[in-house]
Amino acid sequence: MAEPTVVIQLVYSSSATIPFDAAALRELLTRARAHNTAAGVSGVLLHVDGSFLQVLEGEPAPVHWLLARIEADRRHKRVLKLVERDITERNFPDWSMGFFDASGHAASVIGYRTTTGFADLMGDTATLLRVVTDFRDGRWRTLAA
Repeated sequence: MAEPTVVIQLVYSSSATIPFDAAALRELLTRARAHNTAAGVSGVLLHVDGSFLQVLEGEPAPVHWLLARIEADRRHKRVLKLVERDITERNFPDWSMGFFDASGHAASVIGYRTTTGFADLMGDTATLLRVVTDFRDGRWRTLAA
């Protein structure tokens, strides 16, 4: 009998070193979806005014490999792993990479700080997981209105 597969959820934040316009965000998302699908990783990417919050879910080796690629990407700085935990089921099982650009709505994003982006969530696991859950449950859609 095979052992159950370990699935982790890793959440990190980063800041853009260059502005990401709509075309650059589309390209980033297209590539992320292709890499994530090939690696069996699901998740979501939230972009707010040059700051990113990303949830990666999957087996540990491909999730850690993707994070290492992101850390080496010169378009990102201040890549901070905010939480890593074992999970029994994925929050975003059908999303190779869900995406929401909340730029212009920054004040409405729970946990977002205009001076540090999402870096203030380091060590505040409860707020961080509330942001992830609110996104999963669709409460972020009110920002798009």
